[in-house]
Amino acid sequence: MVNLDEYGSYNRPKRVRIVVEKVPVSPETGVCHMHKVGQEYTFDFERCPNDFCAAAFHSLWPHLRVLELGGRHPWDAEPGVTHVACPDPTKPVVFKIIAD
Repeated sequence: MVNLDEYGSYNRPKRVRIVVEKVPVSPETGVCHMHKVGQEYTFDFERCPNDFCAAAFHSLWPHLRVLELGGRHPWDAEPGVTHVACPDPTKPVVFKIIAD
C-alpha cells in the first residue's frame, strides 16, 4: 500500500462548473447551434459533459484543470474564476469557468 504522506500534501480536485456566458449572433454565419446563454455544466475530471461542443471542450480543458487543482491564471480578475472562448472564429462562444 502506498503511503501518501511520503508525497506531501495533496489537494483534492475542486468541483468546477462551466457556464455559457456569451453566444454571439452573426448575420453571415448565424449562431452557435450547440450552446445558449445560461447553460451550465459540471466538469467531471477528464470527461466532456454530455451535449457539449467537443471543439470548445478541447479549448477549455487546460483551464478547467488549472482551476480544478486550485491554480489561477495571471489574467483572472478573481480567484477560482476564468473566462475562455471557443475556437470558432465566426461565432466564438464565451464560457465562464468557476471552481467551487
